[in-house]
Amino acid sequence: MPLSAIILVLISTILHAGWNLLLRSQPTSYAFLRIVIVVSVIGLGPALIVEFFGVHFPALVWLYLVFTGIFQAYYYLGLTQGYQNGDFSVVYPVARAMPILLIAMLDVLLGQRPSLVGWLGMLLVSAGCVIIPLRSLREFNLAAYWNRTTIWILVTVLATVGYTSVDNAAADLISPGPLMAARYGVFEAAFSVVFYWGILKLMGQPTGAPTGWQGWKLPALGAVGVFGAYWLILWSYQLASHTSYVVALRQFSIVIGVTAGSFLFNEPARSLRITASVMIAAGVAGIALFG
Repeated sequence: MPLSAIILVLISTILHAGWNLLLRSQPTSYAFLRIVIVVSVIGLGPALIVEFFGVHFPALVWLYLVFTGIFQAYYYLGLTQGYQNGDFSVVYPVARAMPILLIAMLDVLLGQRPSLVGWLGMLLVSAGCVIIPLRSLREFNLAAYWNRTTIWILVTVLATVGYTSVDNAAADLISPGPLMAARYGVFEAAFSVVFYWGILKLMGQPTGAPTGWQGWKLPALGAVGVFGAYWLILWSYQLASHTSYVVALRQFSIVIGVTAGSFLFNEPARSLRITASVMIAAGVAGIALFG
């Protein structure tokens, strides 16, 4: 893996952890809505111009965009509600790692046996996810697992598996390259805005306020992190000889996020959760590289 790709992935991990920390610091349901609105407003014009006057997406891709928009909307909802109801140092690592563990377990059920390191990775992720909600290893409590936060984490995990599966199917139909993928990402954001707004309305959640630049400053910063992290990962995929290397290295964001979140938000069991986050990141890397 070339040094340039490593640098891009590491910057992306910082941006990914950063926009999640920013989202956690904004305890409102409309914060993520404004983030994707900014991405859509800035990118939709150029994306539509290229769509009409350049290379068109196949018709089936637009159906995929509808489905991925729905899954993304539930991802936004689950992540936002998870941060509102639970600790960042629990929600962020579990929501980030569990989709990979779930896919690996589905592969096992379908008869695709993992390697020894793959099994070890699954064990590390599972153990880390069991440990990280606790405040002490000596104080096991069922309430640490079965609560409102867990429900929203599960919503986030299932939505992540959903939009990832749809995006992978769409990727087989569009031309390779970061510009085409970026255009797909802009349309994905635009569709998710519509569905997320509708979900918030049905739930009776606020969709806007305050007005003026002050209400858009942090969402604009978050939009840079969301799209920037996505763009850099796409770019690194172009440079790396094996995508599994990129998937493995980007899990470093789990350690960054948990460490920063435990200090910024003064969350409990700092040492225990940082240790568990290292276990989760190492386990996901093992699954990606050798599973």
